[in-house]
Amino acid sequence: MNNQISSAGLELANVLVTSPPLHQSWDAVRKQKLQTADDPNAQMALYISETKHSNTTIVSFLTSPVKVQDPQAMISSTTLKDTNFLVFEFLCSKKTPSFSVNELAIKFFALNHTNLDLLRTKLVESSNSNSSILLTGHSFGGCVASLFTLWLLQSLNLSKAKRPLCITFGSPLTGDEQLRQCVLQFSTWSSCFLNVASINDPVPKAFLTASQASDYKPFGTFLLCSASGGSCFEDPDAILQLLVETSSQSAQIQGPNLGFQYFDYGQLLSDLKLKAFSRDVFELVEEDTVPLKAGIKTQLAAIFGVNSSQSLQQQQPDINFGNLMQKMEAQERNHAIEKTQAYSSFWKLNEIKKYMVYMEGYKKESKEMGIGYYDRYRNKRCSGDINAEEYKKKLSNYWEDTVADVESNPQKEGAAMRTRFLFGGTNYRRMIEPLRIAEYYKEGGKDYIKERPRHFVLLEQWFNEDVEKKKAERELKERENPQVRSESKSNSKAKNVASSLNDDSCFWVHVEEAHILCNEQASNPNAKQMLIEFEQYVLNNLEKFAVTPDIFLAQSSYMQWWNEYEKRVGNDYSSPLAEVMKRHTYTKYAEGVSVLADI
Repeated sequence: MNNQISSAGLELANVLVTSPPLHQSWDAVRKQKLQTADDPNAQMALYISETKHSNTTIVSFLTSPVKVQDPQAMISSTTLKDTNFLVFEFLCSKKTPSFSVNELAIKFFALNHTNLDLLRTKLVESSNSNSSILLTGHSFGGCVASLFTLWLLQSLNLSKAKRPLCITFGSPLTGDEQLRQCVLQFSTWSSCFLNVASINDPVPKAFLTASQASDYKPFGTFLLCSASGGSCFEDPDAILQLLVETSSQSAQIQGPNLGFQYFDYGQLLSDLKLKAFSRDVFELVEEDTVPLKAGIKTQLAAIFGVNSSQSLQQQQPDINFGNLMQKMEAQERNHAIEKTQAYSSFWKLNEIKKYMVYMEGYKKESKEMGIGYYDRYRNKRCSGDINAEEYKKKLSNYWEDTVADVESNPQKEGAAMRTRFLFGGTNYRRMIEPLRIAEYYKEGGKDYIKERPRHFVLLEQWFNEDVEKKKAERELKERENPQVRSESKSNSKAKNVASSLNDDSCFWVHVEEAHILCNEQASNPNAKQMLIEFEQYVLNNLEKFAVTPDIFLAQSSYMQWWNEYEKRVGNDYSSPLAEVMKRHTYTKYAEGVSVLADI
């Protein structure tokens, strides 16, 4: 399997260096630099430039020259929270409760928070599906651009607006491994960041040393390059390794303060664009035929400008390419495994669907037996019930883990995940929770709601939130355009009621509790009123076609309750539900006819 892993970093780099956004970004940075007069007295100044290019808004960030006392100094999100700086608190979650970020970058952000907040509000209000936002920055301006992009991503409604793209040039690393994990928790956010770093530019390596492990970790895609060529990398360990190994390539002439931040990427991008259109032929030796190994060597050759794998070590004697290759191969394999695991939840969802199909078969078979799947499972008298119990366990294990995982994600990403899984989770809840209820009351339980499993509670809560959100959006559309009217769902629900599940997955809880109340009427002064409320609950669900016709099967718990209740209240008792039951107006309910049609 390892031999099948390959790297497409070189191809991606060739696409990027010929793409307009990359050159538009640097052009914005260059113009901003020319228009901003150097002020030797300026301290912690942040300059923001905004330009329009067709349907794209380009925002460029430039900082005043900086003095770094401790190049590796970071500040934790916990400390920021203690100082009431909560801008990035949304990144924290149960999985990653805290992270650390470059202290100098945060200072730039905090000192200019008012202007940045105004910019954020403006971009959010003007965002739509037809416009794009491109954020860019050079050196420490790149750090600020990255942080601002995270803040903007949290603010945008990404279901209606395009994701912004952040392109940095020669930016120092922004934060630690925990920050990277925070970004990864938002499934699409990492792809919003492209960091261009020349091997001759010292700034991206400013916080790294060859002899000491750094706390900094990159996130997003890195285009590592020289005038000879470049390649893209996503694996953070491979990026760190390359930055450290190419430290000897960095320019040693330092300008004011850091001095590094004036590296000019303009000519470099022009050279790379020309190179992409006239690709050189790279010669591999026979031992390099493994795709992954060959891909890595080709990438390194592009960065260092050699045309043969045998020439790498000869032309770059200061770099131990054998050791570097081994590390990069291992890192690429691990990265491929991580990507596979990231998408495994979707594969598992498709795999788990077959057990829902089995349960649909169990439900249909139970109806043909005249008992309904809830009561059949409650009684468990045949081998098919044992199979259903096994399917229930597999489905429950999957959804308990999935809900726990979603709950541990940041709130906004959790909502996005919930949207993708909500349909499957709702069907699971409506199909399987009744079986959990059947077991609970079979074992003599009472008041199930107090002990209801948390994943069922959350699935229902998220479903209701989604319903309310869609309702609000629908009402807004109707207000904006009075001619738009939503189609009623009642007709479709009536037509499909015969094959439906109960909308309320706890319907059978109410039935079981009604059984208990019937037996407690003599001792429970509230029993009578509670039974009247149950009647109304059932009638409301029938009117909305929100319960399955299976409840009217002769052996169902609901019909058993009614038979017992009717005896207790007597033949003279009258109520809307009693009339439905006595007149048998429910006989055509499965055909979509209202139980109140003949009353």
